[in-house]
Amino acid sequence: MIDSRIFGHLWSTPESHSIFDEDARVRRWVDVLIALAQSQAEIGLIPTKAAEEIAELAQCDLPIESIAEATRTTGHSTLGLIQVLQGLLSPVAAPFVYYGATVQDITDTSQVLELAATGALLWRDLRIIEDRLLGLAVTHRTTPMAGRTHGQLGSPIPLGFKMASWADQIGRDLSRLDDGRERWLTGQFGGAVGTLGFFGGEGLPLRQAFCRRLGLAEPAISWLSARDRFSDFASAAAIAASTLARIANEVYGLQRREIGELGERPAARTVGSITMPHKRNPENSEQIVTLAQLARAQSALLTDALVHEHERDGRAWKLEWSVFPTLCHSVLTAASLTKALLDGLEVDPRAMARNLALVPASEHLLSLMSERLGKHVAQQTLQQAYRRAAEDRLSLAEALEGVATSDELEAIANVDLGSGPEMVDRVVAAARMRRQSEPEDWR
Repeated sequence: MIDSRIFGHLWSTPESHSIFDEDARVRRWVDVLIALAQSQAEIGLIPTKAAEEIAELAQCDLPIESIAEATRTTGHSTLGLIQVLQGLLSPVAAPFVYYGATVQDITDTSQVLELAATGALLWRDLRIIEDRLLGLAVTHRTTPMAGRTHGQLGSPIPLGFKMASWADQIGRDLSRLDDGRERWLTGQFGGAVGTLGFFGGEGLPLRQAFCRRLGLAEPAISWLSARDRFSDFASAAAIAASTLARIANEVYGLQRREIGELGERPAARTVGSITMPHKRNPENSEQIVTLAQLARAQSALLTDALVHEHERDGRAWKLEWSVFPTLCHSVLTAASLTKALLDGLEVDPRAMARNLALVPASEHLLSLMSERLGKHVAQQTLQQAYRRAAEDRLSLAEALEGVATSDELEAIANVDLGSGPEMVDRVVAAARMRRQSEPEDWR
């Protein structure tokens, strides 16, 4: 579905393809090889002229089909790439491409760079989403609607309270990305089993130069079989996608015609149903929920890769080659669709007032009657009155006649938002303070 020309826009974005399409991934491998050659020349391991020629590969059109054919012929993950690159180099430089490195040095470091690119886009989008939610929370700070518990109408809340809760959770998603950045953006260069034995005493200086050139942290120890960095990022990304799904799921539910409180604005040419012309299907909402389900599943698979045998285990490590890009496509697409959802979010205060009127203010009334009767007696009295009102088709005031005081009966019509508006203020203030010291760019 990600590569489908018909449906791909629902499962990926142009930006996610710019990271994970095959041309981009092979190009990134070559960039890592160039950084390796330059680092080796820097400390005198290979001739400077060889490194300079290898660096010119950045300008070459890479023959992907030739690399694919050579990979199938050799049965090795990167030997086909090596052979094709050697064919593009002179005899002076050809022996020094991929010099002393192993597959994981290149693919792991490339995957870290993919993580960095994905994290930067996710960081940008989450900040945009948070900003829009904060604005909506302020706008609807006192817009009353029915709160709901167990899927049923409950006490009143401000719509802004719901949106501030979403924004507050996005803020924690951003904090997780911020906290993990230094752990995740770490280069990999270990050689055959992680000891850099090929390079003798130059191994650690080479690794330092290699990581510096790529803008990555240098690890204390090679991490060929320690896969927690990718799993950790995947968990944070899947949680963020699930936050977006929480938002979308609410819009999906509140868009039902019989509720009609929120809705996603369809594009002018969008068709909800070819058999039921009245329908406006919540396309973005349901797709975000689906993408988050995929992200959680991919995150769980990446956790499986943590169980690694010895110093290299293709059974676990190569799992990431398929799973990690799918996770990133899913998360970035969910973020993109959420931005569109919020841009076109429709709010209907009249529908909110209509639905809120179906349940007179039970929590506020319970509080007032508890002062006179005690909480438990007041709760039992009100529960009986609500049941009688439903069974006998009475208003709550009629059902409470002779039981409640005049002040208590007057309170039935009041909409008490509790401390909801003040909590909105706190979320907005805390987020804006955090954003003042937060970098605009993730990396």
